[in-house]
Amino acid sequence: MTEDIMAKITIQNDKTLECKSGENLLQVLRRNGILVAAECGGNGTCLKCKVMIGSDEVLACQTIVKGDMEINLPGEFYSGLEDSFHRSYEIEKQVGYGIALDLGTTTIAAYLLNLETGGELDRVSVLNAQAAYGSDVVTRIQKCGEGFLEELHLAVTNEINGIIKDFKNNYELKEINRMVVSGNTVMLHLLADVNPISMGIAPYDPVFLDRKKLKGSEIGIEIPEVTLLPSISGYLGSDLTAGILACGLNEQKGNALLVDLGTNGEIILKTNTGIYGVSTAAGPAFEGAKIECGLGGVPGAVSKVSYDEGIFIAETIEGKRMQGICGSGLIDLISLLVKEGLIDETGAFDASSQGGLSNFLKDGKFWLNENVWLSQKDIREFQLAKSAVASGIETLIETVGLKLSEIDTVFLAGGFCFYVNKENASRLGLIPRVLKNKIVCVGNSSGLGAKMALSNSKYLLDCETIAKQVKVVELANNELFTKHFIENMNFEE
Repeated sequence: MTEDIMAKITIQNDKTLECKSGENLLQVLRRNGILVAAECGGNGTCLKCKVMIGSDEVLACQTIVKGDMEINLPGEFYSGLEDSFHRSYEIEKQVGYGIALDLGTTTIAAYLLNLETGGELDRVSVLNAQAAYGSDVVTRIQKCGEGFLEELHLAVTNEINGIIKDFKNNYELKEINRMVVSGNTVMLHLLADVNPISMGIAPYDPVFLDRKKLKGSEIGIEIPEVTLLPSISGYLGSDLTAGILACGLNEQKGNALLVDLGTNGEIILKTNTGIYGVSTAAGPAFEGAKIECGLGGVPGAVSKVSYDEGIFIAETIEGKRMQGICGSGLIDLISLLVKEGLIDETGAFDASSQGGLSNFLKDGKFWLNENVWLSQKDIREFQLAKSAVASGIETLIETVGLKLSEIDTVFLAGGFCFYVNKENASRLGLIPRVLKNKIVCVGNSSGLGAKMALSNSKYLLDCETIAKQVKVVELANNELFTKHFIENMNFEE
């Protein structure tokens, strides 16, 4: 019998792994807990799993280990903690410490609270390690169908247990007593080690929606008690339930919208007749996925773009060397290029434009520097995403018999939204122009709602009531949505 030939992989001159010669590099990295982003699921199409082998840049998913190698990995640090919205709420005196956790498709945001006082001791966010198996919930459902449920479950529980360990060590805590989790319905299934495959097949029914109170040991979490907040439907999760609670939408007078833009787009409308919700297939473009040089909110990502007196300025997060473009930077850049005539109303680059930025347009791409660009494909991804959101808003409002002008407040949620330029977002049609001056950026409303539910049991009951109150408006085969979607694809001249 032939013995397997072993190979050593040295990572950034620090960590060494062993594997069999002939194995796929991405799979080896995953197996050893090194989770390089691969939003296409390892199919070689997203181009995000780039690693350096010597001086060569390669895709890990397309690389076979043939012998010893040294590699360097990109470092990314995501944030889902941004908030500028403050709401007072009642604290129920309890014993010990707890974690409010917002389990996002892209990021995990955690808040450590003193349960006696309700005070926040710390907050942290990390990349959801499941991103190595795909950037969106549909891809992860598909991976579960291929037998990867346990890997996806372990990926997220390992990340959460790492957060728990760090909180304990940093604050010298013997135990953290409770954790309350908000998240989309698929993420909650994966955390609970429940296969969500039924949500990928018509009629797309989840296994559970109700609040779950679990022993941490049941799902591999190193906390005695874990509560999963109730979801509304298969594609309106408990992150929306928590967001409604956080914004006080359930108590709001008049007509108000909650628009949560993350890896997907969810919209809630509160009127005097009830609460209504839709989920739009906006895709993860706003978080940098499916954008050729797209990044999350990481150091070096272009977050703001301007053009003043002939000078083009691209600002990056933390002022680091430009590495790519995040969602807010994407909106600014496309808005600028539409305004300057380099992108026409259909979304196509206009090579005949003679503006001051025309020299940046070469080979069908707009180049911010020699390594970062905006492609025609990127513009199309953005158009699909912005049209889905805008059309979802219009369809929902019209379905309940209202007009855009009758909306009093628009709560814009999600860490990405914290940095969005409202003027540029409305100019591009992401948010209808008539609503521009009614926007209130709330940051991570899901995280705030989870904190409230952790701090007082009455808010847990409120979440159950909210989840049952929301009437879901289906967009599949909805002629009104289709009409708006076609109309909203273009940019206004």
